[in-house]
Amino acid sequence: MSLSKTDLVNKALTAIGAAPVTNIETDDTNNARIVNRIYEISLRSILGECKWNFATKRSVLSLVSTGGTLAWYDTGETFLYARPSDVIKIHGVSSKNVRYREEGDYLVSDTSGLGVRYTYYADDPTKYSSSFMDAFTDKLSSDMAYAIVNSSTLGDKYKNIYEKVSLPKAMSSNSQVGIQQNFQDDAWELSKYVNNQDNA
Repeated sequence: MSLSKTDLVNKALTAIGAAPVTNIETDDTNNARIVNRIYEISLRSILGECKWNFATKRSVLSLVSTGGTLAWYDTGETFLYARPSDVIKIHGVSSKNVRYREEGDYLVSDTSGLGVRYTYYADDPTKYSSSFMDAFTDKLSSDMAYAIVNSSTLGDKYKNIYEKVSLPKAMSSNSQVGIQQNFQDDAWELSKYVNNQDNA
C-alpha cells in the first residue's frame, strides 16, 4: 500500500499524542493548519541533508546569457545558466574540470552545455525509501511537538532520535544503493611515481 502525505503526518501526530487529521490538504482543523505550515519546511530541510537516490535528477541547464546580464564576470566564466526551480542542492556537473558557482537564481560557469546532478524537491511519498520515511516522521514529530502539544520535551526527544538514530540510518541505507564509488587519483597522489622515476 502506498503511503500518502496524510499517512506520514498522522504517524508523527500519533507519536506526539496529538489527534490525527483526515486529509492534510482539505482539513480545517487546528492540527491540519499547523501541519501545513510546517510540512514543506521540514521536507526541504531533510532533503538537503543527503544526496538521496530517490530525489536525484539530472538536467541540462538553460542558458540565460553569454555576457552582459551580471554586473561583472570572473575571467573565463561568461556562461550564465538558470538554476533549476526545484533544486535543493547541486551535487555535481556533467564534465570534469568545470568551473561553476551558484549565485542567487543563476549558475555562472566557464563551460557551455552545462548539466547538473542535484537533489530536487521530491514531495511524492510513494517515492520515499522506508528509512527516509522513518526519519522524516521523526523530524515532523520534533518540529510539530511544541506547536501542537506545547511540549519542548517531546520536541527535543524526537530531534535527538532524528539526528542520532533515524537520519544516520536512512543516510547509511541510501549509500548502499548502486555502484561503489572510487576516488580518482590526483596530481598529488601521482607525484610520488614521477619522483621515483626521476630518482631511478
